[in-house]
Amino acid sequence: MTPYEIARKAYHRDGPPHHDWTSVVDFHLQHGLVHGDSRVFYLARPIDPLALTYEHPDLIAWPLAQLSPIWHVWIAAGDLSRLLVHAGNLGIQTVTFQRRNNRLHRLDLRRLFNRLSP
Repeated sequence: MTPYEIARKAYHRDGPPHHDWTSVVDFHLQHGLVHGDSRVFYLARPIDPLALTYEHPDLIAWPLAQLSPIWHVWIAAGDLSRLLVHAGNLGIQTVTFQRRNNRLHRLDLRRLFNRLSP
């Protein structure tokens, strides 16, 4: 299976999602980033820094012109190190994500890349 197919299947794994797959992909095409290749697939978008207090950042648009240093990964599959490198190259400082509607996780990319640097 491709990373896209894995992500789509995972999206439907726990029953009917709140938003259908096509709407989620379309939203990220308009307000964020959709990336897919043979190694990784992900949907991500900039979020309001205040969204870090929310339980689950819903499909709320943050103006791309006001590039937030915080991006939320809606779904990802494959080689996630490619996602992190891409985010770092865009100057994104923090990535948030959730697993199966659990608490919101934050990953500080500056700290991660500093640890990985020789």
